[in-house]
Amino acid sequence: MTGDHLEETPTHVARRQDALEAIHREYVQDQESDGTSESGPRGVTDEQVSTDKAVDINVDLKDEELLEKARNASNGEKFERLWKGNTAGYESQSEADIALCCLLTFWTGGDHARVDRLFRQSGLLRKKWDDVHYGDGSTYGEKTIERAIANTSEFYDPDTREDSSDSSPGESESSTADNRDEPA
Repeated sequence: MTGDHLEETPTHVARRQDALEAIHREYVQDQESDGTSESGPRGVTDEQVSTDKAVDINVDLKDEELLEKARNASNGEKFERLWKGNTAGYESQSEADIALCCLLTFWTGGDHARVDRLFRQSGLLRKKWDDVHYGDGSTYGEKTIERAIANTSEFYDPDTREDSSDSSPGESESSTADNRDEPA
């Protein structure tokens, strides 16, 4: 540090504690240690619950059947766009990643391993998915799925739906998912 001022930089130091805490929560804090977080990925404002919450829903559909139901749901066009790797409508690919993970979380009943397996088949998969991005050794993909699960309060349950292909997250009172029209 020289102390010399660069022309394009501010001439004073501003207190930005809120921004610093937000960055710390997103990139540094081990969210598994206490199971709660005040903030999820950028743009997520919903209250989060512990990512280790028990989701006791067995979605025993084969992957292709599950993907077909997602494609035929009322938000199937959005699902298909994301599935094919189209990030239009999202500020970043990371926001598109979490949006697809939230949809997959709904359809898989919150099955972390299955969300990961399916996401790897999507057009959004990139090298970053397996890169360690956190102090606890977690990869970008692991944390993205954890956040999707934490921000999904309802899940597809084939045992409680007469014809699940007619509706999708958030469509009716009997629906078992949030409507996620905006990036999570």
